[in-house]
Amino acid sequence: MKSLPASLMLALFGCGPAIGHNDSTLAAPGTYLITAEQIEKSGAVSAWQILREKAPMLTMREDRNGRPASMSRRGQSSFVLDEAPMIMLDGVRVPDFHALESIDARSIFTILIYDGVEGTTYYGPMRRAAWL
Repeated sequence: MKSLPASLMLALFGCGPAIGHNDSTLAAPGTYLITAEQIEKSGAVSAWQILREKAPMLTMREDRNGRPASMSRRGQSSFVLDEAPMIMLDGVRVPDFHALESIDARSIFTILIYDGVEGTTYYGPMRRAAWL
């Protein structure tokens, strides 16, 4: 059975811009885009592996068995806000970042990451967001 392409979105919330330089001319200001071509070239098997390799604004830690242990925003943080990004897959919230390990990388069309300011603007100050 062939899987349909999915769009993954991540929104980061916090104290300011978290996005590094993005070479894509398709990405709007305040966003970071990972394209299907980049995903394919990465050789990643899961969404977790793609983000670990291609998303410099995220800190992703694994346990000693290589399984996802934590995911947070790199850089300035807030003691008020939860630093874990909110994850959305085709517009539906994914409540647990551990699910990224089971999402097949080949099924992802794009990954869009909103920085702290944009994420807060679109999703509110106390929410977390990410889109595949």
